Amino acid sequence: MAQRKTPPRAPAPAVLDRVGPYTLGELLRRDRFGEVYRGEGPQGPVRVRVCPAQDDPAPLSAALDAVAAARSPTVAPVLDQLADDAGRVAVVTPLDRLTLAERRKLGRLDATGIGPLGCALLDGLAALHAAGVQHGAVTVGAVGIDEEGAARWQDAGLQAPLSHSRMSPQLRAANDVSECAALLRDLGRLPVELEAVLDPVASGVPGAPDRAEPLAAAWRTALAKLDMPVPPPGVRARVPGLLGPPPKPVKRRAARRPVPGFVRVIGAVLLILAALAVTPAAALGPGGRPLLERIDAYAPPRKGMQLDYRLLAAGVDVSVTLRVTDERVVAGVLSISLQASTSLRGGAAGLPLGLAGGTVRVNSDSIVRTAAGGSVRDLVLPLAPGTRWRDRRTGSATDEVIEETRTVLGPVPLDVAAGHFDRCVAVSLASATRIGSNTPAAGQGVLWYCPGVGLAHALLQVAGETLSVDLVSVH
Repeated sequence: MAQRKTPPRAPAPAVLDRVGPYTLGELLRRDRFGEVYRGEGPQGPVRVRVCPAQDDPAPLSAALDAVAAARSPTVAPVLDQLADDAGRVAVVTPLDRLTLAERRKLGRLDATGIGPLGCALLDGLAALHAAGVQHGAVTVGAVGIDEEGAARWQDAGLQAPLSHSRMSPQLRAANDVSECAALLRDLGRLPVELEAVLDPVASGVPGAPDRAEPLAAAWRTALAKLDMPVPPPGVRARVPGLLGPPPKPVKRRAARRPVPGFVRVIGAVLLILAALAVTPAAALGPGGRPLLERIDAYAPPRKGMQLDYRLLAAGVDVSVTLRVTDERVVAGVLSISLQASTSLRGGAAGLPLGLAGGTVRVNSDSIVRTAAGGSVRDLVLPLAPGTRWRDRRTGSATDEVIEETRTVLGPVPLDVAAGHFDRCVAVSLASATRIGSNTPAAGQGVLWYCPGVGLAHALLQVAGETLSVDLVSVH
């Protein structure tokens, strides 16, 4: 058996200011994998990662060889690797302008930047996994951004040899994919179609993709359907806004758009437009138990109980109380009457998402509530990821037609002010409001329904500001 090549050893310096031919400058980062320095070598500025001392550096060297074999433009190439007499291993890669962790501190990314960034990061993981190595530390700090705004993975392959992990390679690869999905989801606001690709993966929903390549394909398909830029696989792509947010334009007074019927004005401040931009910032988290099979478990509580909500939008804090005033079986269907009151002058007229009160009917396969111009199905069986339904109704304006499409994202636990709820179901909402022959105003949001209370949390967009709805108490 041929003897495996080991990295050349450099003398151990008394003070860590030099490794082999590389002069170490500014300490950029210190973490569980060692220290990262800005270095200067024969080829110019470099990034030098000095790993903790190892009794046997061979496993780490083998992992770095596998990273080099990946040969992906979205994985930082290993320019050199050295081991000193103390057993420390230095990994030399190209120097980045900043990391994604540093970029995130400058502000949230726009969806037009997260789209191609997702392609780059998933392509990089696919290349690593195909080369037989797992990244093992998928975080925003491990994403480097070069001088031209292209992203690439740093520190690939370090976790397993440095931690002596016994986790199977398949499980480590699946963990890479899940953590990458969560990373992308948390970078900024995304259209619900992109959230629907990431959420099941980040949440560990059974049947969701656990390999990078199919997830990258699904991500590109969703981008194409939204007419967003789609970089082809295997290319180095500059990502819009990755080097920093663009300067804020001078604000000009925009023409006011029509206010749709399903979310009317609350006093003079809650102008909720038909175009609901996506804001599932608290999207599905891990650990959701299977959803309950009985749909009535997700109906509001019974007669005499009270739900208190808090709505935050446009700098306004609104309290809403829903009281269950009646419950009865009509023609074999359970009907629940809800009466609403608010802290805002003018009452509850026009509150969104059933918070204005009304009637809720619990059918054998759906929960239906009254709404202006028709009715809306909050939930439909089966409560399984991908279940989709559409409701159409008329608004109060002439020739106003509202279409709402809902899709079950999956099970999730939820913590709100009212307490912890298990077996909740997250549902995406996409709306399209048309007035006459005008182009429809379209948008999205995410709703959470929990056993025994019904609606417990919601995130929508309010005239460019986030509208959040939280259940704060149950009496």
